Amino acid sequence: MFEKKDFPILEYDTDRKGKIEPSYLVNGNDVPECCVITFFGDIIEQLRQEGRLEQINTFYCCTVHLPIWVIEQDGQRVGLVQGFLGAAGCAGLLEELIAMGFKRFIVCGAAGVLQRGIQVGHLVVPASAVRDEGTSYHYAPPSREMECNAHALESICGFLGEKDIPYIRAKTWTTDAFYRETEAKVALRVEEGCVTVEMEAAALFAVSAFRGVTLGQILYGGDDLSGEQWDSRSWASRTEIQRNLVELSLEAVLRL
Repeated sequence: MFEKKDFPILEYDTDRKGKIEPSYLVNGNDVPECCVITFFGDIIEQLRQEGRLEQINTFYCCTVHLPIWVIEQDGQRVGLVQGFLGAAGCAGLLEELIAMGFKRFIVCGAAGVLQRGIQVGHLVVPASAVRDEGTSYHYAPPSREMECNAHALESICGFLGEKDIPYIRAKTWTTDAFYRETEAKVALRVEEGCVTVEMEAAALFAVSAFRGVTLGQILYGGDDLSGEQWDSRSWASRTEIQRNLVELSLEAVLRL
């Protein structure tokens, strides 16, 4: 039963049918089960220029059109699409990808680090996310954290272990407002165990659980928020790290 609460963000409705369903907007495609969502548009462009991508659809919204590609990985077709910045837009993208027929996802991107000693490029596999955004509250009852899909988490960690690639399995902080990451908020998130900060994980975990698909995430350490001064560490220009992470994710998603 839907009830009015003191704050609208807490008014989770158990009715699973929305007034607008993604299936109203998306036609089913002949798509593979696996898909990688990456925030590295430059890497997608590299792969396109190398002739490795075939466009099969487009995610349309009023501000951006995101091509949906297929790439061959280990003899299998895998979807590849650029992520939409922020929880709400990325959740909408995921909804439509699911409606097209994709069922297993790895999301790869960069995140700010909250603890000293995490080098640029070091991998972080989020096990849970603090829900400091709005989207997840429409897909799951209010709680402090959203858990990653257990199968996806174990598969990704097992894959990285087999590859002998160092990583941290940790909690992330998902926030809508990167210009409101204050000293006090950072300190609180560090106290509760957060290692990274980003803008999508909690929402993606919630949407995938609600829709019954498998989704995990791999992040690399980007800018540093652990000190008195913000340090960009030139994270956005780390093209080799980004390319390696996309290639790694394309391989790992077939293991989910």
